[in-house]
Amino acid sequence: MSERAAGSVEAVFREEWGRLLATLARQFGDLDLAEEVASDAIATAVHRWPLDARRRPR
Repeated sequence: MSERAAGSVEAVFREEWGRLLATLARQFGDLDLAEEVASDAIATAVHRWPLDARRRPR
């Protein structure tokens, strides 16, 4: 992942983490589970985005 892309991901993470966590905690009724699910989702997205972007037709 390029430095620019990593900076963008980090900015989105900082801006949206609270909202994502609050939504998941409300949905699951468990803050620990919400944190685990959110962390896993972000880690998966960071791993997949570069792979998915290469497959998109231009």
